[in-house]
Order: sequence, then structure tokens, then C-alpha cells
Amino acid sequence: MALLKIFRLNTQACLRDDLVKASNHKYTVSRSIFCSSHESSREHKVLHQSLATVVNNTRWNKLRNDISRTHTRSFVTSTVLFRKKVSRVKIPEKSADDNLSEDEILNDPQFESLRNQSRLQALATGVGGQVGVMVLQPWVKWGPQKRTDTSGQLMLQEAVALVSTLPLVSVVTQEVVSLQSLGKRMVFGSGTLERLVNEARANKSISCIFISLDIMKRSQIEELEAAFGMRIMDRYSVVLSIFHQHARTKEARLQVALAELPYIKKRVTYERDKLMVAEREKRLKAALTKLAGIRAHVRANRAKSSLPTIAVVGYTNAGKTSLIRAITQDSRAEGRNQLFATLDVTAHGCRLPCGVEVAFIDTVGFIQDIPTDLVASFKATLEDAIFSDVVVHVRDVSHPDYELQGATVSSTLGSLPLPSGTPVITAANKMDLGITRSPEQLADAYVVSATREEGIEDLLMAIQNEVLKVTGRKLWKFTLSTGSDQIQWLRGATGLVQEEIDEANPQITHVVAVLTDQELAAFTKNFEVKGKK
Repeated sequence: MALLKIFRLNTQACLRDDLVKASNHKYTVSRSIFCSSHESSREHKVLHQSLATVVNNTRWNKLRNDISRTHTRSFVTSTVLFRKKVSRVKIPEKSADDNLSEDEILNDPQFESLRNQSRLQALATGVGGQVGVMVLQPWVKWGPQKRTDTSGQLMLQEAVALVSTLPLVSVVTQEVVSLQSLGKRMVFGSGTLERLVNEARANKSISCIFISLDIMKRSQIEELEAAFGMRIMDRYSVVLSIFHQHARTKEARLQVALAELPYIKKRVTYERDKLMVAEREKRLKAALTKLAGIRAHVRANRAKSSLPTIAVVGYTNAGKTSLIRAITQDSRAEGRNQLFATLDVTAHGCRLPCGVEVAFIDTVGFIQDIPTDLVASFKATLEDAIFSDVVVHVRDVSHPDYELQGATVSSTLGSLPLPSGTPVITAANKMDLGITRSPEQLADAYVVSATREEGIEDLLMAIQNEVLKVTGRKLWKFTLSTGSDQIQWLRGATGLVQEEIDEANPQITHVVAVLTDQELAAFTKNFEVKGKK
């Protein structure tokens, strides 16, 4: 047993020698596995007998050989290089969608079949020639669903203007259809439906029926199409068609593509189609997120350069773009007498009367009776209103639904995380077309005509006052040497409100400048000049 113990110690020493050799080659043993054969009692006896014999008759080397033949121990080692442990940030695997361009996402051939089922593009591009439309405005005349904020006739006029915005579309007939409620499976009563079907089929110029409800169920549309034998459209599909027609930039096209998904989603039944819609939604949102990052960078640059922004919002066709053109004299701001003429956000720069440079941001218009999903798709566009310094709410003062349109815009703005301190200025536009409200009702508004450029000066001064308050700028008066470096510095920093050479002493110039506290501190530090508010 003593010799067996000596052997075990020797075996451990051999293992240590092997480890030392491995470390000399800059390797280390990471794992050692020792495998021992099971020893029977007979083997133990043989072992002890061999040990006793070897002690008396042989040298130590033969002893080790005999022991290795009767009791074998083997080990296997795996070697790894010693390295310093490095903390690594896990990088998510790059999706195949990341390599898709915006054009590839938009022009997905696999998705075209689903879009064609909803036929959103056909009416938008006037495929098949002129499209004659019967416009029907459902109107509940009594009960809890009756509206009191507008009239059926005004709603019909808006519906006609909406569908007439599409190219190659002409309104053949229009009617306000009285209902008891909006909950009927076929929308209209059986007698009314029969009359409308007969009128539509008798008129060969009618090929499409526009029922002015926000969004109809798939089953309703299918049953009504079977009854009329024509295509049925609701407000959602008409607005989407207009959006498709007016979207110019990739961002606008991506937003329109996202806006149509809730409409298409309600009309697919197969699980494969639902998965296709979900995958497209994921891709579109990812693409818009990238563009939102660019937009945020642009806003950050404006903020860094202390460039105030004024977001111009309003009901569709209230004259937002025309007003921006009247203020900035930017020919790129081209107003059109169309609903949703502006889908692409554009910025137009100008100087306020005080000399401060600002940017006016044109935004997409709002409209009543469309699902919130449609507005939510243009989140990126509306962010410019959220992050602006001042908001100008343009309203059509000539429209009979002046109050309702204003309430629609205010409600939409209220749903946005607009800071409570953001000033909102109301511009009652289109005074040249007539004023539908009393002076008392317009007491808080600036009445203007963008096309005639009337009332613009007062509106601009109101905008200037709010910009100065929000941005912390103040008017400062200085008396400086004519042609001095101080005057040149002020001109370069903010522009000057006023420069007037003193009549009694031409060597002196009276200057009025707009400065932030930081700009004033820099000016006084450089020139040691004090001004007066």
C-alpha cells in the first residue's frame, strides 16, 4: 500500500510536469478527464502481489511498468490559449429587410394582389377611363345619432368635393339619404335601397357608388356591390385614393402605404394574407423610423442654429400653402384648390419684420369622419407641429362649417403630445370669398386673404411677438458709431430691425436689434457696449 501511495504521488507529479510543459507553450489545460478502470478484488490481490515482488527483486522503473499494466489510468486534455476576457456588446442579427430600399418595400409584387382586391389604385389613377360616380350622403334625421354640429347638405358638399379631387372622376348624381340609424346591415332601408339601385342602373354614366361613411365593413361593401352591380367606396378608400395621387416624396408614399393597411386588413380572411399584411406593416414602420431619424436630425440642426419654426396647420383646403406663400414669398409654396393637395412636409424660410430668420412648415390637412388609423399614419408629418415653436391654425372663414372644421383640427391637435405652452394663432383665411361669422366670433382670429395678401402684416406681427417670447429674444436699442464693427457684428448675428443715422451727428447710428441673452452677453463681452430694452 505504501508503494501504491508512492505511485499515486508520482502520477500527480507527472501530471504537473505535463501542465508545466503545456504552459511553456503558452497553452493551458482547460479540462482534464481521468478515466479509471474498475478494479475487481482479484485485480487488487494481483496488484499487491506484484508490488511485493517488485520491491524485493526489480528496480523502480520495472515497478512502474508492472503497475501500469495491471491498473491503467489515462487522461485527455483539451488546450486553449489564455486570453483576457473581453466584454462584448451583443449586436442583433441584421434582418434581410434592412437591405431593402424604400422603393423595393413600396413596390412589393407579392402585396399587389391584396391591394388589387381592395382596388385602391384603380380609382386613383382613373384606370379604364372616365369614372361616373353617384354620391350618397347618409344622414340620420332623428334620434341619438343625429348630428347637430353640421347639416346633411354641407356634408354632401364636402363628399362631392372629396371625390371630385380624383382625376377622371365626375359626379353624375348626388343625394342626401335620410336614415333612422347607421346600424343597418345594408346601410339603407329596403325600399330606399331598391330605389337607389334602380336609379344607378338606369343611368349608364354611373359606374361607381360613393357612400360617404368613414369606413364600411367588408360584408356591407360586398352585399351592396352585389345589389348595385357596381363598385362601392367609402370615405376611407376615397381619401386613400387621393393620398396615392398626391404623394410625391418617398416619405409620403411610405405613409400612404402604411395608411392603407388597416383598410386592407379588414378585408383579408386567409391567415397567409394576414401575415403578409403584418410583415408589410413591420417593413414600412422600419423605413419610416429611419426617415424620422433624418427628420429629427434636421430639427436638431434648426434648434442648434436657433432657427424658430412655425407649423401651419388646418382643415384641408383652408389655404395653408397659399398663406405660407403670401408670408414668405416663396414660389415653391404653390397653393391648389384641392383637398389634401399637401402631403409632403415642406419648409419655407423668411425673415420676420424684426430681422429674425424663421421657417414656416407646411403640413397635411385634416378632415372629419376618417378613422384615427389614417391620421396616425402621418405621425411623422404631425411631429413638425409638435416640435414647432409656434402653431398657426388656418381656417376658412368663408365656409359655412367654419366652427366644425375648426373643432376637427383642434381635436386632432389635442390628441397629439403638443406642449401646453405652445402658442396657437388663428388665421381666418379667404375673407375675399365672404365672411360667414360676426366680428365677435372672430375676435381671437386674424382675418386675412392669402390670395390678395390682405391682413398679412398684422398676422405677421402677432407671429413675431410669439416667436420672441418663446425663444427668449428681446429688442435692444444701441447708439453706435456709424459703420463700426459693432454694427457689422449685429448684422451678422441676427439682422437688424432698424438702423438710423443721427441727423444732428452723422457719426452716430441708432440701432435696434433682436438678441437672445446669450447673444447679448457675447456682444457686450466683445465690445463692452450696453444697450437698452
